[in-house]
Amino acid sequence: MTSLLLFVAFAILLVLSVPIAISLSVAAAIPMQFEMGVKLIVIAQKFFTAIDSYSLMAIPLFIVAGGLMEKGGVSKRLVSFATSLVGWVPGGLAVVAFVASAFFGAISGSSTATVAAIGSIVVPAMLDDGYPLNFSLATVACAGWLGVIIPPSIPMVLYGVSTGTSIGELFLGGVIPGILLCCCMGAYSIFWGIKHKDTLVKHPFSWRNVGTSLKDSIWALLMPIVVLGGIYAGVFTPTESAAISILYGAVIGFFGYKELTVKDSVQILKNSVLTTGMIMFVVAGAALFGYVMTYENIPVTVANFITGIASSRLIFSLLVMVLLLIVGTFMDTPPAILILSPILYPILATYGIDPVAFGVMMVINLGIGLTTPPVGMNLYVAAGIRKAGISDVVNKHLLAYIGCALFGLTIIVIFPQLVTFLPNLALK
Repeated sequence: MTSLLLFVAFAILLVLSVPIAISLSVAAAIPMQFEMGVKLIVIAQKFFTAIDSYSLMAIPLFIVAGGLMEKGGVSKRLVSFATSLVGWVPGGLAVVAFVASAFFGAISGSSTATVAAIGSIVVPAMLDDGYPLNFSLATVACAGWLGVIIPPSIPMVLYGVSTGTSIGELFLGGVIPGILLCCCMGAYSIFWGIKHKDTLVKHPFSWRNVGTSLKDSIWALLMPIVVLGGIYAGVFTPTESAAISILYGAVIGFFGYKELTVKDSVQILKNSVLTTGMIMFVVAGAALFGYVMTYENIPVTVANFITGIASSRLIFSLLVMVLLLIVGTFMDTPPAILILSPILYPILATYGIDPVAFGVMMVINLGIGLTTPPVGMNLYVAAGIRKAGISDVVNKHLLAYIGCALFGLTIIVIFPQLVTFLPNLALK
């Protein structure tokens, strides 16, 4: 009865469009009160202990760092550098969107921040060069979710906290898959560019432009090296690296590129407080929801069911990937990770699956959901760049990009060594 009450209440609240954090909290509180006899004070205690985590401090810090980089002139320099490198290929500016997003993702850790920062620069340039609006918006929407694959990544922090997996190894594990996904989706841009090369403005390659843009963007490009290098050299933890990111972003924004202002900084702090509050509320609600599921032995029941139908590692991985793709379509990434990872994590040992590899695959799966309606936040951010409708973003190009991403994901599922290679190398 408790399980039924939990999931029925959650489903009703979602249908009523109640925010996910409140839906999780209320759905869990109802059976805790009326079936389990838990006092209200215990619910408050569960809320507090869920967010009382040193590792979770990395989230607001990375959000602030991303904001400083966006307002401090980093994004336009990354776009300029990416244009000098790949702007000459067919469909070059679309490829630039993916390369620049990969660079910016190595700074911000946020998908929506990447769409906003890179899209606001790339989309106007694409339109000026003859790219249609629907292709341009679909491109930046899909390019943006590379921001949660390329380290650092806020969803990877949440997975690491939920399962006890090393956040540093997760960050390193996302590098090769991020590059692979960038190449897979970029391949469609090149294919499309070849078909429409006569209607697009051409950007000739020049070593001089590469050198000039590299010199101009060197401070931005050094940040991932400083942050990730410090983690793997043992100089500081992932949480401390986020604090270093803020210091680095402020220095280059105020004194390096001199485009960051005090007014910008105040707005960045306000936005980070709002975003962090939302994420932490979700974390607390998911912890409460997970407490009831554990009380009812739901994770064990699900594990037994899955192991009963999945006869091998590959079948298990494919079944879970399909499940996550469906969940990602209807649920945002943070709550999906916080709800599902404690359920799926205990099963991994049965099939000999590396927790780091699974975590990266999980983030990729749910990242794809950021580009699918009805809750794909990247779609709304991309549409807002030109005050367009969602129909201008959801089109055949978006579906093609998602198909390319699924192809890349399939390769990663079949060959998880692509994820574990760099973490294992760092541990030697």
